[in-house]
This record gives sequence, structure tokens and C-alpha cells, in this order.
Amino acid sequence: MLDPGLAIRIAVGLWRILLRRIRVIGSTSWPMADGKIFDGRVKPSEISGWAVELTYSYSAFGEYYSGSFVKAFTRKKHAEAFLERFPRGTPLPVRYKAENAAVSTLLLSDIGLLVAAL
Repeated sequence: MLDPGLAIRIAVGLWRILLRRIRVIGSTSWPMADGKIFDGRVKPSEISGWAVELTYSYSAFGEYYSGSFVKAFTRKKHAEAFLERFPRGTPLPVRYKAENAAVSTLLLSDIGLLVAAL
């Protein structure tokens, strides 16, 4: 029998993945802004094992915004290697929704050169 706590954690993880997918649908056509990494960390993930969370800032329409990006990894050393490529202050392109500049995302295709060796 499935542990209710585990089932809830799995459901929450799948919900977060679904929300992320919905957020980035069509984002390849969103405008780009110059962003910078504010912070990054490796954290345990109950679904995949490990995750990297990057916090970034960017400016759009004369206003400053921030966002976060989470990428899952099965091994901690892979998460740490990914994080090493994004020290504080690293410039990177941020996609933001034109109708609501507070909604943003990082696309791996946009930051491909920074993660090419992974």
C-alpha cells in the first residue's frame, strides 16, 4: 500500500512540474531581458533526488523583477556541477511575458553555452 505522505509529496511534485510547463508554454516567443544570477543553491528533492534553484533578477519596462528557476537532478554531483556554472552576478537572458513582466522563465536553450558541457 502506498504511504499517504509519499503520495502527497509525489502529487505536489507533479503539480509543480505541471505549473512550470504551463508557465513556459509559448515562452520562446516572449521578449528577452538581461538578467543576473542573484543566488543559487542545491537542495534535496523528494521527487528527483536533488534540485538546483537559481534566483535571478531582471529589468523590463523600467521596473526590476526577480524570479526563480528549478532544475532537477538524480545525482548531487550533477546538481553541484550545474550550479558551478552560475555564480552570483552571472549575466543570462531572461524571458518575460509581455503582458505581465513579473512572469518570467529561464530557457535552457537560451543559456545553452553556459550548460553545454553538462
